[in-house]
Amino acid sequence: MGNSVETVAGKLGSKTGADFIPYWKTVVGEAEAEMAKKAVLAGHLSMGRETEEFERRFAQILGMPYAVCTTSGSAAIYMAVAAAGIGPGDEVLVPNRTFVATAHSVLLAGASVRLVDVHNDDPLIDEDAIESRVTKKTRAIIVVHLNGNSADMAKVRRVAKKHGLTVIEDAAQAFYSQDGRGFLGAQSDLGCFSLGVTKFITTGQGGVVVTRSAKLHEELLLARNHGVVGTYKAEYPRFGFNLKFSDVLASVGLVQLDKLEQKKKAHLRLYHYYQAALKGLDFLRFMPVKESAGNLPLWNEVLVDDRDEVVRLLAKENIQARPFLPDLDRSRHLGRQGTDFPNSWLFSRHGIFLPSGPDLPMEAAERTVAVLKSLDPKLLRKERLPRNA
Repeated sequence: MGNSVETVAGKLGSKTGADFIPYWKTVVGEAEAEMAKKAVLAGHLSMGRETEEFERRFAQILGMPYAVCTTSGSAAIYMAVAAAGIGPGDEVLVPNRTFVATAHSVLLAGASVRLVDVHNDDPLIDEDAIESRVTKKTRAIIVVHLNGNSADMAKVRRVAKKHGLTVIEDAAQAFYSQDGRGFLGAQSDLGCFSLGVTKFITTGQGGVVVTRSAKLHEELLLARNHGVVGTYKAEYPRFGFNLKFSDVLASVGLVQLDKLEQKKKAHLRLYHYYQAALKGLDFLRFMPVKESAGNLPLWNEVLVDDRDEVVRLLAKENIQARPFLPDLDRSRHLGRQGTDFPNSWLFSRHGIFLPSGPDLPMEAAERTVAVLKSLDPKLLRKERLPRNA
């Protein structure tokens, strides 16, 4: 490709030579640059025509009537929480396995986070554990579809209906992923997506909230723009902030939407390769998605013995593997939770993201697998992956 921009995530230290394999790689090319140039030359720098078109197409793909763009996936979750009328004195249920932005967005709205453990065989919210965490203060449940994996939304909605709770989907890692009921992020009151650089489609930064509710759509628009919509009036009906998108970024996003099937094919190609090539390694367990149901993996994830040592040994070969992020109950500022989260521990201690991304060369994946196969399991004794995992 001509003047494309290769976007890699997390180049650390001096490990950036020609043979360096990053944990994520995507390419933004000439088509995106040309669309962004047209927006700039037309004077469309802030939020206008291109943003409206991107919102229209994004919503259409998911079969939703409304989509609202904002500055990030984190801002999208905050806007969803705010649009649902949640604030000080309220609680929101959040799975213990998620990026901390999910919880921070709740705190930003003035509410409290109440954590829920995940399944013992996948890092998604344990739907059967939700009800035991509901209190008189609980106003909403945020379900996180990590790595395109679908939580059981039918179960979640049944609990929510029983207790009168709003359901919000954090689908930051699940755009274009489906299950038997449709697209993830489109099965709740509000669905939130990220357009960050390590997501299925990217505008560099950005986020989207979708909803079927005209009332919630209006609240989202107010939350995005200091409590007003369109022409400024001599009143501010509610709290909001400047969380507007940019037509320049929307122009990039419009081209990215044209590449959905191409990106899907690339993601599945890597996923299938890793899944097949890593079979038989005693110190490693590949984490599959429910592909037969339509789940689309964003990352290629594994659980390994002695996670830190595996990451170190890969780094010696100039291969970057990213450890899973820590459980949220370890974050003191989220408050004392008064319970243990035994299932979460497995994933926080043993999970690794292998090099991924729609433009990662297959040769990079092959080299990663070759290094993993060369590792001596006897060196990985410090912290063993439970054998029943």
